[in-house]
Amino acid sequence: MKTSGLIFIYLSLIGLAVCASADERPKQSSAAIPPIIHARIIQLEDERNLNGDELTGLLKHRTPEVRERAALAIGRIGDKRGAPALIDAFDVEKDLESRVAVAFALGEIGDLAAVPILLKAFTIDREVAAPLLRARGCEALGKILSARLDPQLDQRENTVVRTEGISDVIARQLPAPESRLADDEKLLAGLAITALMRLRSAFSVEPLARQLKSNDAELRALAANALARLRQPIGAAVPALIDALNDGGADVRANAARALGVSKDSRAVEPLLKALHDESEHAQVNAARALAAIGDRRAVEPLIELAKLSDPKTTLQRRHPISFNLLLECVVALGTLKDERALQLLGELSRTFAPTAIQEVEVAIAKFGVLKTLPPSFRGGKSWVGRECSNWKNAVIAAQVVGAQAQTGDDGAGEKARALLGLVIQRLNLPKCDPRGWPEVVRAMSKTGNHWPALLLRKLESGDVIVRSAVATFLAEDHKEEFLTPLISALKRGKSDSVNDAKLAILTALSKYKSEKAIEAIKSALDDQDHLVRRRAIDLLKQIGAGDFSDRVGTVQTGHNKLFYRRVAARLNKKVTATIYTGKGQIKIELFPQDAPITVDSFITLARKGFFNNLTFHRVVPNFVIQGGDPRGDGEGGPGYQIRCEINTRPYTRGAIGMALSGKDTGGSQFFITHSPQPHLDGGYTVFGQVTSGMAAVDRIARGDSIRKVEIFESR
Repeated sequence: MKTSGLIFIYLSLIGLAVCASADERPKQSSAAIPPIIHARIIQLEDERNLNGDELTGLLKHRTPEVRERAALAIGRIGDKRGAPALIDAFDVEKDLESRVAVAFALGEIGDLAAVPILLKAFTIDREVAAPLLRARGCEALGKILSARLDPQLDQRENTVVRTEGISDVIARQLPAPESRLADDEKLLAGLAITALMRLRSAFSVEPLARQLKSNDAELRALAANALARLRQPIGAAVPALIDALNDGGADVRANAARALGVSKDSRAVEPLLKALHDESEHAQVNAARALAAIGDRRAVEPLIELAKLSDPKTTLQRRHPISFNLLLECVVALGTLKDERALQLLGELSRTFAPTAIQEVEVAIAKFGVLKTLPPSFRGGKSWVGRECSNWKNAVIAAQVVGAQAQTGDDGAGEKARALLGLVIQRLNLPKCDPRGWPEVVRAMSKTGNHWPALLLRKLESGDVIVRSAVATFLAEDHKEEFLTPLISALKRGKSDSVNDAKLAILTALSKYKSEKAIEAIKSALDDQDHLVRRRAIDLLKQIGAGDFSDRVGTVQTGHNKLFYRRVAARLNKKVTATIYTGKGQIKIELFPQDAPITVDSFITLARKGFFNNLTFHRVVPNFVIQGGDPRGDGEGGPGYQIRCEINTRPYTRGAIGMALSGKDTGGSQFFITHSPQPHLDGGYTVFGQVTSGMAAVDRIARGDSIRKVEIFESR
């Protein structure tokens, strides 16, 4: 439908105020779906396989639970060939839950053709639809249009999308701030706020700012979060955000601080300085980040004083210590502000933690451009080289230090950084050096402007897949002719790689050339056994105008048989819990096999094998997530296989367990736990569990803390 038609629909929605009745049914368990059918749906979903009309045909099944589950599977598969059947189903479906599932699925597929039908989610038989249906309609529109904001793209698809008009439709779903809401009305308000965030329209600032005055603290927090992520000027909301720093809800205060940092408004500096001493560490963390983003040097002394209230195990002991995580946030902020008053503190911290090098401390010092050589932690001894150069983590930090030094913009900084990077490379080239230091060194080359092409081409032959991936990504920046043949050779050599990181990066690099030779090399990947590699090749060939090979995508070779899927389906109505044992305490989790059966099965299998034992939480971002489960320890590892995403309607609340990804369908063993609600992750990452006790331990976890073991408890 063209623009004029969409505008007609917008106008038809204005002023509607009567609630519609759809055929509602009580929420039932997956037991209503015959086990054989459920197992088959899970299999087709796992294979990313519509299998002709087998799956879409289930949208007409007599059992509404089957129709609902089939719609979810079609959405997860993401094949646009399934969109017409979903659109037809939305028009004829009478069961509310099934219609809601269709709306959710259309959002996952992301086809613009679904926009007109989704606008009908707001009115059924000329009456305002049920809040639950409108909620998922808002969510779906936000997802589809967030990826379609390029006007040229919309013109190519012969559709002009008026984001402002749809933003208005969604904004009209928001309640008056003084409203008392039922659960489904609150869900509608929350998903409407998140949809406005995704649409990134300047129109959204005013309705979001109004929600900062909502009676509901969760909605106030969502509104502040949306303003922080809107990517539009939010100056009009600054007074309300400053008021929100005094809100009774900790999440509201924390999100308001973040949004004020995005605003870069100097009016926020004094209120944010007070927020550095908020009773919630989440608010303190975001206040420190916001002050750094604004760049006002009035923050330097308060940040120094807060940093001095650090862990009592250090020489900076004080009566009321702050956490290690908050200390590092102060350090990062001071490095960003780059005021010489901070150098004494940063130097003291570097000496305090030696011989261990702390990334944030050393990078902050490097940003001042004062380094003439590498810090003591890097220059010698077992902490850096040793006979086998095993401390790859210090090599990573050294490369980050060099990159920070190169980007200071000071006279001679680049030359000094290149000299320091040469020293790091010299150390890493020692015999038996752990290769995990190389990817960060390659990234530092880009920042210093010293490329060492001969070295890069040698590393393109590395036995480490992640090293090859980093090199290919770097070579894609220059795409010099001399790199083309080595990249093609590397693609051929890596054909049997068990993980696809290098192949994906090499294909992307080859697409920069657009020559016949490069195109033929990309086409060779259409026969790769890896579904993601084939899909990347298809996307790249289409982007460079080399043809549409969508029919070559095929299905995923999962390696599973029917008995596997029946076993997985048999767990759907069982209660499954896990306990993660850490040095900071136990974290107890309820797992969700109904919502993410393959993900839960993989997690259970790995845990029972002892896979997670003694791995670390390698990534900790305060007031965001802790992440673990990587056997490499550098954020690049996995179990040797990948699982498909199982996006569901579970929200990323505080304590949600999600599957870490490097792109769609790239899950493995890395999981994360959220510190606070993260609605921008909804619909993008699989939620497969929820912390039921132990959030205090989650909050205490710092980078490098270990997972001692994971135990699984499953009802019979």
